Amino acid sequence: MAAPGSSTPGKKDRREEAREKARIEREAEKKRQRRNKIFLQGGIGVAVIAIVVVIVLIVVGNTGASGGGSSKGPKNMASSGILFTGEDGKITPTLTPAAKVSDAVTPPTGASTDGVANIVTYVDWACPACQAFEKSFAGGIADLVKSGKATLDVQPVSILDRSYAGSRYASRAANAAACVANFAPDKFLDAQNVFYDKQPQEGTTGLTNSQIKGLLKDAGVGTDAINKCVDNETFKKWVANVTTKVTSNPDLINAAQGGFSTPTVFVNGKRWDNSGDFLEFVTANS
Repeated sequence: MAAPGSSTPGKKDRREEAREKARIEREAEKKRQRRNKIFLQGGIGVAVIAIVVVIVLIVVGNTGASGGGSSKGPKNMASSGILFTGEDGKITPTLTPAAKVSDAVTPPTGASTDGVANIVTYVDWACPACQAFEKSFAGGIADLVKSGKATLDVQPVSILDRSYAGSRYASRAANAAACVANFAPDKFLDAQNVFYDKQPQEGTTGLTNSQIKGLLKDAGVGTDAINKCVDNETFKKWVANVTTKVTSNPDLINAAQGGFSTPTVFVNGKRWDNSGDFLEFVTANS
């Protein structure tokens, strides 16, 4: 028993002190558990965000140039072709912004109202018949365009992959055409001339990308941007979409052959039958 006036705590005081200590420890434990819960939830949230970011990066990466081409078409081909006009001995490409791949369309082929011959050519740079057409008539067509008597809308498509031993040469050549239209439209006709002049024989594997870049260099367009466009096949989706639309268009089907073929050529909406002198056909339908 404590002496009178002593400061030593009694049993009751010790019990109260123990209870208070226990209460403080319980509160501390509750606070610790709440903190852990918040940290855990926050950690899960950060992890989820990180996973989402990774997924987005993977998806974006898989839809980029190396994963099947751009979601946009080339610049300067809003009609799915590249349009040239002329005046005073000079040919000028019509510049247009890039359209979405899904916006690719074929141009109108209606009659001219201004006396100008509107020439539209559907061509495959891997096509021997297109090569023959160009060798025979490209110079005369260029003269008409330079004088302002005609316009020329060149529509590159890809229908002859089957002729080049599994190399997809026709599609890669059409992509190269789109690359030139996008980055160097004023050199497009020069590039087309070089591709026809050096056209590989059907039944072979066609040209490699390195050889395609070599031809583009010969045409004066061997830039880093165009070389990358060729290697990545940037406009692969655009080429496929345009080719599908063109080959399924009933107005472009050759009734005699029962399908689409290249070259398919119109002058003011009238189809050339691929016989006779094309320049005479232009004059007769202007």
